[in-house]
Amino acid sequence: MTRILEVMNSNMSFIVSKKRTDRQQGRRMATRFGETIRRQNIVESKVSLILLAVALLLPGCQSAAYRARQLPAEFRTATRSDRQTIDFSRVASPGASDSVIAPRDLLKIDIATGRENEKKKPVRARVAEDGTVSVPIIGPVPVAGLEAYEASQNIANLAIQRGMYRNPYITVEIESKAVNRITVLGAVSEPGVHELPRGNSDLVSAIAASGGLTDEAGTEIEIVRQSAVGLASNENKATVPATNESGEIQLAAYQGLRPHAAPQAVVGGYASGHAAPTTIRLDLSSGRPMGNTDFRLNDRDVVRIVPKKKETIYVSGLVRRPGDFELPTDQDVHLLDAIALAGGRSSPVADKVYVIRRMENRPEPIVIQVSLSEAKQNGLENLRIAAGDTITVEQTPATAVVDAVKQFFRLSFGVASRTTF
Repeated sequence: MTRILEVMNSNMSFIVSKKRTDRQQGRRMATRFGETIRRQNIVESKVSLILLAVALLLPGCQSAAYRARQLPAEFRTATRSDRQTIDFSRVASPGASDSVIAPRDLLKIDIATGRENEKKKPVRARVAEDGTVSVPIIGPVPVAGLEAYEASQNIANLAIQRGMYRNPYITVEIESKAVNRITVLGAVSEPGVHELPRGNSDLVSAIAASGGLTDEAGTEIEIVRQSAVGLASNENKATVPATNESGEIQLAAYQGLRPHAAPQAVVGGYASGHAAPTTIRLDLSSGRPMGNTDFRLNDRDVVRIVPKKKETIYVSGLVRRPGDFELPTDQDVHLLDAIALAGGRSSPVADKVYVIRRMENRPEPIVIQVSLSEAKQNGLENLRIAAGDTITVEQTPATAVVDAVKQFFRLSFGVASRTTF
């Protein structure tokens, strides 16, 4: 019994001694951990002070820049709304009358000679590209550019001159008008091949036939002509048949025709020829001069509405969401708008902004300095942003101090929370 009690006392003494040792080791470990955290805090504080000192010295190294309110006019960008407005009235062409005969029109011709028991049989014939129509017995007769009643008179006169009829009565009707097949591509609602009346085949009609412009359409248009064209002179357009010295009737609406010479056809108001395709590029912005460009189209011409180019700016520095941002096509964007697109300032005291702008006629970009606080009060300081501008919200001594203070408190709260735990 005595032996059992001795063993129990010995075990109790060992357990008490073990607990005392564990408590002492825990205190030593906590002391070492606290000392390590304090050393780390001292090192990070020194680093923050060094960074602050460097930030205070940096402003003196910055290169010179233009001030926004004193920026020369040639470095300012024009308002976007003026450049992006399309004025279709400047490209509309006067349409030709549907009653005027044109090449490829289908005619219905009735010939009556006045004989008894004569059976009238109408003749259908299509006007050739040279402006003539082939009438049975009479032969080729020029009719392009004439009204139907003028073509009737022209055919009757030539029938008498050629000795085919003595006193014929001839009527001409336009059964169907010729069309131009225009291919419209690019930023339109219904791209493809569209048929337009040859006398009213112009740029506006082609765009309307393709369903109009889409939101992606820009102000630039390309016209690819399949043949060389030129306007027929209105001064030489005859309203009644004319005769030459030999008495042969000349083709109205054509100039310089000689006997037995192949007439040159008028297609939609143009004298057509044969040449390699040519490309015409137009800018339909309301502020651009158009010159003497003709907008009437010929068969197989191609119209391409060029989609607008995406214009972007880049915002970086002390903002919440740095990156590229697309500019609207019909709305101006100023400096404060650009900062808002990037989520606003990441530092409440950030004020200094640099705008880097690339100019067409300068090898090096220009740098514009802007104050955000002044931009809120002065319209000239709130700079209008141009496509391709780079905007950076700069680090300053004030932002460096605020960042250092934030870092200090962040470290202090972190140490306190770990020590408490």
